[in-house]
Amino acid sequence: MFQAEGIKVYGISYDTSEQLLAFASDYDVTYDLLADVDSEVIKTFGILNTLIEPDDPEQSSAGRGFYGMPFPGVYVTDGNGVVTEKFFHRHYGTRESAGAIRDSALGEILVRHEVPVVELANEQVKISAFTSDPSLQFETQTMVYVRFELEDGLHMYGRPLPDGYIASEATIPDISGLRVGEARYPPTHEQEFPLLGVTLNVYEGVVDVAIPVTPNAERFTSRLSQEVDIPIEVLFQACSDTICYTPRTETLSVTLPIEPLLRSGESRNR
Repeated sequence: MFQAEGIKVYGISYDTSEQLLAFASDYDVTYDLLADVDSEVIKTFGILNTLIEPDDPEQSSAGRGFYGMPFPGVYVTDGNGVVTEKFFHRHYGTRESAGAIRDSALGEILVRHEVPVVELANEQVKISAFTSDPSLQFETQTMVYVRFELEDGLHMYGRPLPDGYIASEATIPDISGLRVGEARYPPTHEQEFPLLGVTLNVYEGVVDVAIPVTPNAERFTSRLSQEVDIPIEVLFQACSDTICYTPRTETLSVTLPIEPLLRSGESRNR
C-alpha cells in the first residue's frame, strides 16, 4: 500500500538490531526497523513513557515491564524530515489504520477500487460514502469518509451558523462493538450575502467529512457478526446565491468485514 504511493515506512524501538531482526523474521515484517537502543530519538520526539518507574511498588510486575517504552504512535514527515502529521491515541492498544495514515501522508482522499462505495445523487449534489481501508481490525481506527460534490454555483452551509440556517453534516449512530469518534469537517470559508445582510460559513465544490470508527473488545468477546453494517445519516441543503433547495436527510450504509484477531495458520502462543 505505502510503496505504491511512494511512501517509505520505518519502525523504531529501543530494541537491539538482533532483537529487531528476529521480530521481523517471526512476523514477516517487510519495512525497515531501526534500533534506538539508548532511546535518543524517542526522547528527542518526547514520546518516552516516563509514567511508569521500574521500582514503583504500586505497579504490578507486568506494568513495570512497560518502563522505558515509547508511547506508540506514528509520525508522518515530508521529504525534508519535517513532521506534517502525527497519530497517537489515549488507549495504549489503539492504532491508526494504514489507509488513514496513507491518506494523511498524501494530503488527499482518493476513492480506491478495493473499498466499498455507496452513493446517491440529485440535481444539486452527489453524495458518496467509502472507507480508508477494505476491512476493519481490532482497536485500529479506520476512517469512514462522506463526500459531498456540489454542482458549480452551489454551496452548502457549515458551522457555526446563526439561527435559521441548516449546516450540512454526516453522523454515524452508536453501534455495538464499534467505537465511533467525532466527525471531522474541513474548513469552511466565509461568503457574503448582501441581499440577506449576513456573512456565512460555506462549503463549495468537493467536501470530505471523516468519521473515525474502531472495533473494540465487545465485537470479539460476544457473538456479534464479524461483518458490520455502518449506517451514515447525512443532512444536507444545497443553495445558490438566490435560493436554497429543500433540506434532505438520507441514510447510506457501508458494509465491512472485520479481520479476526489471529490470521489463518498463526499460533495462539506466538
